[in-house]
Amino acid sequence: MTCLSSWNVRQELQTSHFKEFQWAAGDRIQAVHSVVDQGLDALLEIRGLFYAAKGIEEQAFRVFTDSILKRRPYIHSLLWAPLPNASQRALPGAATGTSPADPAVANGREDAIAGPPRVPVLLAAARTESAAAQGVDLNLTVELAALLRRARESGNIAVSSRIDLVQPGNATVPVIYAVLPVYSPGHSHSTAATLGARRQADPLGFVVGVYDIEELVHVAINLLEPRGVEVLVRDDSAGSDKQFLHFYASRLEPRATATVSGRMPVYDEDQPRMEARIPVGDRNWSIICVATHTFRSAEAFTEAHWTVLVGGFLFTALLTFYLVRSRRELENRIQLTLTIYEREELFRQLAETVDVVFWAINAEATRIEYIGPAFRQLAGREAMLDGLAGAAPSLLLDVFASDDRHTLLEAIRQLQAEGERFTVVLPVSRGERGLRWLRVCGFPVREAGSPLSRIVGFLEDITEHKLAEDALRDSEAKLRTLFNHSPDLIFTVDGEARILLTNRPLPYPVGGVGEKRSELILPAEVREGYLEKLRQVFRSGRIEHFQYNSSDATWWEIRMVPISSANVVTTVMAAMVVITDITENRKLQWQAIRSARLASLGVLSAGIAHEINNPNHAILANAPLLARIWQDALPILNEYEQEQGSFMLAGLSFEQARQTISRGMRDIAENAKRIQKIVDNLKHLGKQDRGHMNELADIGKILHAVVILLDTRIHKHTDAFTLDLPTALPTVKGNVQQLEQVFINVIVNALESLPDRSSSVKVSARTEQAGNRLIVQVEDQGKGIAEEVMAQIGEPFFTTKADSGGTGLGLSISLSIVEKHGGVLRFEANHHLGTTVSIDLPISTEE
Repeated sequence: MTCLSSWNVRQELQTSHFKEFQWAAGDRIQAVHSVVDQGLDALLEIRGLFYAAKGIEEQAFRVFTDSILKRRPYIHSLLWAPLPNASQRALPGAATGTSPADPAVANGREDAIAGPPRVPVLLAAARTESAAAQGVDLNLTVELAALLRRARESGNIAVSSRIDLVQPGNATVPVIYAVLPVYSPGHSHSTAATLGARRQADPLGFVVGVYDIEELVHVAINLLEPRGVEVLVRDDSAGSDKQFLHFYASRLEPRATATVSGRMPVYDEDQPRMEARIPVGDRNWSIICVATHTFRSAEAFTEAHWTVLVGGFLFTALLTFYLVRSRRELENRIQLTLTIYEREELFRQLAETVDVVFWAINAEATRIEYIGPAFRQLAGREAMLDGLAGAAPSLLLDVFASDDRHTLLEAIRQLQAEGERFTVVLPVSRGERGLRWLRVCGFPVREAGSPLSRIVGFLEDITEHKLAEDALRDSEAKLRTLFNHSPDLIFTVDGEARILLTNRPLPYPVGGVGEKRSELILPAEVREGYLEKLRQVFRSGRIEHFQYNSSDATWWEIRMVPISSANVVTTVMAAMVVITDITENRKLQWQAIRSARLASLGVLSAGIAHEINNPNHAILANAPLLARIWQDALPILNEYEQEQGSFMLAGLSFEQARQTISRGMRDIAENAKRIQKIVDNLKHLGKQDRGHMNELADIGKILHAVVILLDTRIHKHTDAFTLDLPTALPTVKGNVQQLEQVFINVIVNALESLPDRSSSVKVSARTEQAGNRLIVQVEDQGKGIAEEVMAQIGEPFFTTKADSGGTGLGLSISLSIVEKHGGVLRFEANHHLGTTVSIDLPISTEE
């Protein structure tokens, strides 16, 4: 009976619901039909205006059409397009300046020569100035040409399918075009006879209306009350892919949209619907109305059948539920009783076997409700715990000293006032094990209707933990003191090179907020190597280290030590990085190496000097003898030349040989003496003796002598050697021979660095503005000096010309000589190529 009654009520409601939907749908179909007819009537009104006025100017046309556009907001624009070759020109809009002609002849000539006739827009009225189309040929598009042809053939209004009209800004508006041919006043009546005449004669032109489809449907339906009805408008006269005109979503359900094929949404397929066809010009439109799920009907109680169905079963279900519920509650009570008993037994066993003392007092802290058996170890074996229910809390408090008892009472009072748990650590010296440390914790217990019903807690012996914590704290304090006062920068990093802990504030930021990047501490050229070493530490678990030098000539050593977990030794959790300044150590190492090399050089110099002195002594002894022999033989040779004429010696004429031999004798003697002085310098290289440093050296003369000495080597390496010296240079106090050796070494290095003979070497000298320093510069256009070579350029035995016989002592000895003279030897890279060597010497103040 319940099901039958529910079905009957449901059928009645559905019938009423469908009838109301038919009324609402009929209203919408009639509204759309009426608005479409009104829109097409606008074309008839304009044609009537033409027939009545017979001379409408553009201004009158605008005034008349503006009133139509205001009354019909869905009309996008109204156009008048005359045919230029029409037989009569009685109406406004006819093209002027052309003579009437026979339509058949004109059309035939036009069709034969230019194709379809032009139909330009002469008068136009639109809602926006940008939409005006004056001068546009309507026959240019295929769709409008076909539309004009249909209107011309039928003599009545012809309507196009949906066309997307492009607006300014590339926005598109779906529109339809309606075309009404206008004939001469003699053919204005729509009778069968005149219809035949229209087909015989061309119209004067066409009245064209452009209609916004969306606005048309919205104007028609917005006048009606929202009822939850969706409307789909289709053009049945168009192809299957162009039938869709517009889908009007219900204002009660605006999310609905039509499909691309022009059908209703899928969720509306099972809803009530109503379809009607209306004529629009020479086309047929279908208007389909569908009720949405939010369709409003007049029924006050749309779910009455469900109420009948549910009410019929509710009474039986309530009785069944009551019986089942009663039995289940009884079983739950039995189970709850067993659970409470088991938990009480478990709590009793726990309280009696563990060393933690559990206690409970009432909310006012006036009596003890429970205290665990382990309390005897604190209060002594003589403590009587049986029958403690209702005893005063003094039994619990007396185990503590007076001050500690006061602390515990304050904690209990604070719990009573604020309702928050407390934890205090107190010493106790009673019981069997001497001084112990107890952690006393208290917790509030609340029940329904009472803010605080009792206070429970426990006493836990934490003596071992306390002693271990104190020892750990002392050890940590000592370690922290050592860590913070270390002269090295020490920090720990994770696998991503982020700083976790550091022993001092960092002098500059090393990342953004909340992130400290350890590699930013180092110079940019070292960071990549540091990160690679750090990754090796995390991969292999081995200690890594490397050294680097910074831009301020300091040396640093980085040691990275892996930190593993105590449980998993093979897993590296973090790494400790220690950065140590080893500049002093490096200097000491370099000084030791240099001292050792110089000591070796001093040992070798004696043997070298002995080996060089033996042949040099022979040269010194024989050179004067050969010079005297040549001087004695020269008069004889002169006399022989006068008697016999010019003759050849070693391929040279006697005149050339005489000059060459004289100059050679002098050079042999001078160079032998120079070798002797160099050998003397080698003997003193490893000693602290500075030699004779009290000579007044003329730098100009020394440089000229050096250039003469190196003349052969200069011509071997370059064709662009320049010696730029002022007329007079101040003197320098020191050792002339040693300064000459410095200039020779620097110029020879410049010559050997040239890539080809076109590169130049320039030697110049000048005094500083202050007048107390003399600067000699040697500029070359050679290969330059690399940065890594620049850092070691003054070290003994360091050379980049080991393959060509370089010993690495030239610049080292030169640097030592310049320093002995109180000067400075500098190396600078040129802007484009090559190197500039500056020898800065103090000017002598003695006359």
